[in-house]
Amino acid sequence: MGLVRGGVLVALASALFLAGSSTGSGSKQAAAASPFRTPVVVGHRAFEPGIQVAPDGTLYIEGPTGVLSGGISSPSSVFRSPDAGTSWTATPPGMRGWWPGGGDAALSIAPNGDLAFADLWAGSSTASRSTDRGDGWTAVPIAGLPIQDRQWLASTGSATYLAYHQLPSGVAVSRSFGDGLFYPLTTVAATVLDQGGCLTCSPGGVIAASGGPLGDKVGVIFNALNGGVGFSRSIDGGLTWSVKTLAAVGSSDTTLNFPTVADAGDGRLVAVWLRVAGGRSSVHLATSTDWGDTWTAPKTVVGSGTSVYPWVAAKGGKVAVSLYWNSTDATADSTADGVPWYESYLESTDFAASFGPLHTADPTPAKTGPICTGGTTCSANRELGDFQSVALDDAGRANLAYNRSIDNGTDVEVRFTRQD
Repeated sequence: MGLVRGGVLVALASALFLAGSSTGSGSKQAAAASPFRTPVVVGHRAFEPGIQVAPDGTLYIEGPTGVLSGGISSPSSVFRSPDAGTSWTATPPGMRGWWPGGGDAALSIAPNGDLAFADLWAGSSTASRSTDRGDGWTAVPIAGLPIQDRQWLASTGSATYLAYHQLPSGVAVSRSFGDGLFYPLTTVAATVLDQGGCLTCSPGGVIAASGGPLGDKVGVIFNALNGGVGFSRSIDGGLTWSVKTLAAVGSSDTTLNFPTVADAGDGRLVAVWLRVAGGRSSVHLATSTDWGDTWTAPKTVVGSGTSVYPWVAAKGGKVAVSLYWNSTDATADSTADGVPWYESYLESTDFAASFGPLHTADPTPAKTGPICTGGTTCSANRELGDFQSVALDDAGRANLAYNRSIDNGTDVEVRFTRQD
């Protein structure tokens, strides 16, 4: 369960698991009719679902179950759909079940369809790989440096990159030379100073583009204290890094949610993050056309209502943003009891130059009342974890994975819906 500000207290996560216009004009933002299919229940008790699309069209959703939630190993869940999300199967943990896990889950897919998986526990991540679509796994209990939190994965074929928050370094990236199992090379992509002195700010995701053993492009997005958002890029396979500023330090807070970044192809990147200021939340976006070397000025894409946990996917000119949203003007933590949250969505077809209306993707509320964004400091209202996610398939359709808290309790569904 990723911690934005919770440090390395991953072992506490299991207790918490168990216990308008779309361009933000300031007018009241109303959710439009849904262009999505009837949602499907994928499974239960897998938090913070991440969704991935394999080259052959197979869909995967991964999610942690909570450290020690099912014994010492507590492997995170990996679900698979061969039919565009109509039906889902929980893949067997195999050798992943021999080792600890369940704190945070990260899955990446190589161009040949092989899977790499990282399953966080209190000291490190269990790394595993599958060459048969998740039916069998090879696993080792340690990946990268110790004392890590909120890990993410990206694969290019020649390498797999594991990004995570590591004390005292900051944002570290460990490289596996193709197998996604052993990560012998680690470099620091962003220091604590790059994060404005934040000791507990975790990265918000890693992307990678194939360029050969010494030519992969790798990028990690991260937040900083006092409203800052940064992007660290490498053009030599993670050997050296340069840090770019997306949002300058100011009087707002960007540390309550993970910032996210997507690669649209042809050097074009899109970054999205949540900003909280003056008791209000808003979703902001910036783009790059030179693989993160320079960025546009941030703009607001959801400026009214209350937003939390935005995610971005991009392919060609299409940019897809999903989030939990409600119609009041507040923050996630200050939302009143009984106010319903909905899995919501907006998109651009001109590479973020303009956006269409905000849609309700699922008419069933994901939760009611406040959502705690304080990580392991939360004592309640933590059922939705720290994010939901969206991915674009080869047909350009948005595929959404998110949680629904049943009766605001500990029985949490993983749900899926796809754009028509």
